[in-house]
Amino acid sequence: MIRKLTRIHPASVVAMLALFVALSGVSYAAIGGKIATKDIKNGAVTKAKIKKEAVTAPKIKNDAVTGAKVKESTLATVPDAAKLAGILPAGFESKGFGGKGDAAFVNLGVDTVTEIASQELPAGTYLVLARGGLNNNSGEDIPIGQECTLAAGGTSQTLPMAALAKNGAPADREEFTLFVIATLPSAGKAVLSCETDSNWKSGNVIEPSIAAVSLQP
Repeated sequence: MIRKLTRIHPASVVAMLALFVALSGVSYAAIGGKIATKDIKNGAVTKAKIKKEAVTAPKIKNDAVTGAKVKESTLATVPDAAKLAGILPAGFESKGFGGKGDAAFVNLGVDTVTEIASQELPAGTYLVLARGGLNNNSGEDIPIGQECTLAAGGTSQTLPMAALAKNGAPADREEFTLFVIATLPSAGKAVLSCETDSNWKSGNVIEPSIAAVSLQP
């Protein structure tokens, strides 16, 4: 006996399919559509669920993956993140050297060069500063001709001094400040020195100091 086939209306097929999907616990944003960022629960997609090289850059829409969708603990360290241009953070730290000189004052002889202060420095590039006061202790005015020099790493600055009045007069001392930017390929030192000529009688450099700040890299 041949049974007559019952024709199923297309609407009934769609209804049954929808019921099947609902009962199976599977949901889709839209039939034939795409899964958007908002459809993915934070932390739902793990590394183990993604086939190696399955998701390539051309397949990802610009700005589709946001920071909120990334589990930071799964990320490795970015190569060379611990360095900048291959230099460790310590290489960019400023380090200071020096301060006051070894003595409150240094006497100056006549027509001679006298080392006033020095500072030992490791290899590197530095801003070096030196200061002091050239003091005339004689009872006579001293004409120009005295000078002080700061030298480090082959770089130097020389400052000629003005004429000084006799001891006790308002202009019997001249304050000075010197600075250089110097690069030392190996350990060395910065030196502050002063030179007098034959017109010098007696006197000193008071409160000398020399200091350096490293400039890295």
